[in-house]
Amino acid sequence: MADEPASDGLPPLSAAEAVLAASLGGSVRLEVDEILRERGRNRVVRCRVSAGPPKAPASVIVKAAVGEDNQPFDAADGTHEGPAWRLFNEWASTRFLDLLPADPPLGARLLGGDRTAGLLVLEDLGPGQALADVLQGDDRGRTEEALLSYAASLGRMHALTAGRDAAWARLRSEMGGGGTPREPEGVHWLREAAEPFRAQCEALEVPLARGFDEEARAVQQTLSEPGAFLAFTPGDTCPDNHRLIPEGYLRFFDFEFSCFRHALLDAAYFYAPFPTCWCVNRLPRDLTDAMERVYRTELVQGCTQAAEDGFPAALSHACAFWTITTLKWGLEAALKEDHPWGIATLRQRHLLRLENFAERAERLGHLPAISDTARALAAKLKALWPEVPAMPLYPPLRAAAAAGKDGP
Repeated sequence: MADEPASDGLPPLSAAEAVLAASLGGSVRLEVDEILRERGRNRVVRCRVSAGPPKAPASVIVKAAVGEDNQPFDAADGTHEGPAWRLFNEWASTRFLDLLPADPPLGARLLGGDRTAGLLVLEDLGPGQALADVLQGDDRGRTEEALLSYAASLGRMHALTAGRDAAWARLRSEMGGGGTPREPEGVHWLREAAEPFRAQCEALEVPLARGFDEEARAVQQTLSEPGAFLAFTPGDTCPDNHRLIPEGYLRFFDFEFSCFRHALLDAAYFYAPFPTCWCVNRLPRDLTDAMERVYRTELVQGCTQAAEDGFPAALSHACAFWTITTLKWGLEAALKEDHPWGIATLRQRHLLRLENFAERAERLGHLPAISDTARALAAKLKALWPEVPAMPLYPPLRAAAAAGKDGP
């Protein structure tokens, strides 16, 4: 067996080798080729398979759950969303996706795992690009192509998994480790996000538009009762949690917080944009609208309700969800001071999401009370933050915008 990695906290290769030996039917030797993550709650390495059976892959990814200082990984700890829960959630979700009739596959294939060591061995999707890489480049055509691939891949994932929640729940229960799935976000949204939003507006002397409460209840109902739109989601559909592939789609990874929820909470990432992610700049409206069309075309293959007239309004409800939820997460801190997160600041993010939501809702005639309140809050924040520059377009899109080729 290989020696353990020299750096403390990296995955134990002996356990990963044993997992692969059982999966492949012969002894395996691994050597660390690249450390992909050596800090935070996980350790991730790319390993070269230096010896193994003829059918062994050339390389694999080993991901180990470490946990946090106050809650290290313990396979017997069933704390909801704790380190073991997250590992077993990812394990069950990867197994679930592997069983789907998807060509190309939706995610990285699972090669095995070790409960005690707290690790998974996954197919290596290679060192290629994710959408986040392309968004920070300089190729406009490649950027548009990657954004449409991202949208199409989400629609494809949702179409292939709609109606399969019982199968996923069964796999998750069998995995154990605090196997209770996450509740859909919409269930407690009024209490956990809409009510704090009300308090934030009152503190800033921004009145809620008449009808706000009724519309907020409608948003909660849409998202907590997804019906045919209930589908599998990675839970954090960030533009770096996947690999772009030549077939025009992408393959996802990082399923620690995966669950079944309203599919359009992922599609709203086009407009929010990317509410859980560091990689946030602005997208032009014509491009986000094109992403919505591509997504909807894929989704309808497994969810015929996506072709019905209620789809645009349901998507607006999902956009309202993220706009108000992210304000709850970060507005209090942003009112005290601004600071960067990724490629934009907190204040830029809040202003962009308020304005993007209001623009879409006004254009389509959706949620007028919430959109009016969002406009009023954005105006108030702009007055408080006159020094904050407008959110720029992503770098590959800026040159065309300067030449007047982009829509608003």
